[in-house]
Amino acid sequence: MAKKQKRPSVKARQQACPITPESARADLDSGRFREAMAGFKDLLKQAPAGEDRDGLRIGLADAYEGRARQLGAKGMHKEALVMWENRAALGALPVHPDHAVCLLRLGRVAQVMPMLEGGSLTADPESRALLLGHLAAQMLAGTAGIAEALPADDPIRVQATVAEEALDAYCVGNDQALAQALKAIPFRSPYRDLVQILKALSRLDPVARDHRGDWTEVARNEAAKLLDRIDDNSGFAGLRDAARLALLSEIELAPKLRDIGPATRDLVFSLRGWPAERAILWNELQALGNAPQPKQLLRLMFRHRRVLGETWAHERGLRLLLPKPQTGAKWWIEAGGKPLRKIDGYLLDAWESEAESDPWKVATYWQDHADLMADAAEPRVEPGSDAALRIALVLRRTETLFKILERMEPDSDPESLPGTIVADLESSLEHDPDDRATYLSLIAYYLRGGKALKDARNILKRAQARWPTDKAVLTAAMDTAIASGAFKKAATIAADILAVDPINSGVRERLVEAHLAHARKNLRVKRADLAMRALALAEEWSRTERTRERLELVRGLAELLAFDSRGEGRLQALAESLGNGLAARLILLLEAGACGIPGARLLKQLGLAKASTSDAADLRAFFARVRAHLDTGAKLPSEVGRELKGPLKQTARLKLDQGEMESICETLRRTDLHDVRLAFAEAALKRWRGEPVFELHAFEARHRGVVPWNVPMHETLRLEQALERARDNGDSRLVHRIIEALSGPSLPFGGPLRGGFGGGFNEDEWDDEDDDIDDGDMAQRSISLLADMIRTLGPSGFRALMQMPGPVGESMREIERDLGKEALDLLINALAADMNAKGLPFPDPGDFNPGPSPSTRKRNRAKRKRR
Repeated sequence: MAKKQKRPSVKARQQACPITPESARADLDSGRFREAMAGFKDLLKQAPAGEDRDGLRIGLADAYEGRARQLGAKGMHKEALVMWENRAALGALPVHPDHAVCLLRLGRVAQVMPMLEGGSLTADPESRALLLGHLAAQMLAGTAGIAEALPADDPIRVQATVAEEALDAYCVGNDQALAQALKAIPFRSPYRDLVQILKALSRLDPVARDHRGDWTEVARNEAAKLLDRIDDNSGFAGLRDAARLALLSEIELAPKLRDIGPATRDLVFSLRGWPAERAILWNELQALGNAPQPKQLLRLMFRHRRVLGETWAHERGLRLLLPKPQTGAKWWIEAGGKPLRKIDGYLLDAWESEAESDPWKVATYWQDHADLMADAAEPRVEPGSDAALRIALVLRRTETLFKILERMEPDSDPESLPGTIVADLESSLEHDPDDRATYLSLIAYYLRGGKALKDARNILKRAQARWPTDKAVLTAAMDTAIASGAFKKAATIAADILAVDPINSGVRERLVEAHLAHARKNLRVKRADLAMRALALAEEWSRTERTRERLELVRGLAELLAFDSRGEGRLQALAESLGNGLAARLILLLEAGACGIPGARLLKQLGLAKASTSDAADLRAFFARVRAHLDTGAKLPSEVGRELKGPLKQTARLKLDQGEMESICETLRRTDLHDVRLAFAEAALKRWRGEPVFELHAFEARHRGVVPWNVPMHETLRLEQALERARDNGDSRLVHRIIEALSGPSLPFGGPLRGGFGGGFNEDEWDDEDDDIDDGDMAQRSISLLADMIRTLGPSGFRALMQMPGPVGESMREIERDLGKEALDLLINALAADMNAKGLPFPDPGDFNPGPSPSTRKRNRAKRKRR
């Protein structure tokens, strides 16, 4: 270990650099008071007797003052007093009030009194008032000798009685006596800061608390304004600081309590109204350190269970048994807990299941817990009771964690995962019928895809019975009417919503879209007349430029279909306003496809079939509209690719910045325009050679759906080099994506592969390098790839990656179901250590058994051993 070098002394530094008045003043201005003191002392010694030495003496006095403040801030009042006395010894300087304050803090009252009569403080009313305030604070604190040293008619002595009465009145909660005492204290009294503090604290009425037990925002703001009137150098600044801490919320206060002294902490506890038991609990908790062991916390909670509440201590204590409930159950009794019940075991199982992020497992364990809670309730669970609300929360737990219904369409199989979650949510409404969010969530799920309108109407009917005028329920009713094709009913509901919420633009837009959908439906069956009626209704609700554009498009198509000459002119004018480029052709193709009109024929009729040169602005507008279309959940029609693929590939040569090129590639990744995506990725790589994100886009576009061992070796190596660069750049998200691309559509040991065997191989000049690779070599490549993944991400990061949606996550979860968690952990540890995986518990490939389906596992659930 290198020897620690000693800091050079002040004298040594001064010998190395000659001292000048400028250097000493620079030390003073920079807060280097020790160096400044030494410098000014040496300059005073060296200055000739005849020269003006006042400037140097003032500089030394300022250095003494700065050093005294430093020491006082650290609580070193005796050392600070030495600095103040050295300053006073320079002579011809006014008494500094902080010198007197330092004496007061050391109890040297007799030395302070002569300072009050000195000419310097008498000539400085502000400094004298400051010192009187400190004397008043010390008087109330009970410092001996102050009253005896003051005249009988001194305001500090006279008003001390009234100030004490005010304090007593506040402490006993006598608001009337407090108000009278505060009125008796004059405005310029030495106790005026105490008046502001007591007024601020009186704003914190016990009833002025929110549901968390914190002061309301109004009470807190009023008190804070009064406390802000008190200066930091006031004698009552300590009491003000304690009052400010008392204003904080529980979450804000907790970390600050550790940084203050015990006396201030006790005062804060009193101001917040904490009972003595809570203060004792807090002090015992701090004695355990910053990271107490669960067993220590349990002992503390069980010792104070009477104050904390038996139920709270029991349930919170159970949480401390995770993540090893079996081990924790042994010292639960040792810590003083009551014997665990059967329902506790079920609850621990459910909590433990959440650590693995498997929605099937989480749903199964929470269902078991809910069933046991219902069985334990005698004779039945009353809806809305505390027990019923707890059961409802348990039944909603899986959806709360995974949001399954938010991204899936209705499933007719009641044993599927969505069907199971829906059954749980509907059951939760029987226990908690007032949870509006669950009604709305179920309605939105049933409406998705338009396959379960009857179920949506049933849930909507129950919601409307409870909240007939609620805006959210009315909006759900309008969406249900639109999905059912009842546009007149939807318009009536929309009018009801806008009557109470006239600026609700979302309702208007949805109604316009509904009428547009009705118009398109009529155009598909060649009923232009009915389509025009629907457009007239849509126009009544349209308020935005975007909806007006859509109306013009559909109206032009309806006129074309009705052989109205105005239609062609309307559509040409609209296309011209958009530049007659890619963006214009895109919206025409999208709308024509939705109305059942051949897009290619429409473009030819409008004179837009021939590709025109597009600029960067048109390209940006095109992809903005593509993203808006994809964000609705729709796909790009194949006709868009057929008509625009060529012109789009040509625009890849446009000089866009790197962020724009990456955004375009990401948008194209959501479509089937793989050739276009490849063109943009390759164009980007010509400008930013080797950029990992574009290497990934080019690889995915060129080899979409192909297993890794069917990809030419040089392509794989190129992407692996991009992986290393992404890892060096610290882009973990991109690292995950590249690893998944290298893993292919399915892991090599995760069951039957998609697109691997039986489909032939890519013919490439590099393919002969792989001709001699047998199955064992291929498996070793796969193991090496997984080992690289684990070394990159770590075992926990690798597990997190396997919980991602998609084929990789599906394969890993299937392996875990087949092999079990312990075997999978053994595999991960072996790969992480770069060990040979031989001897691990893999199933024989010839006897591969995917295991029971999730629904079968649910029906044939084995009885688990309870603690």
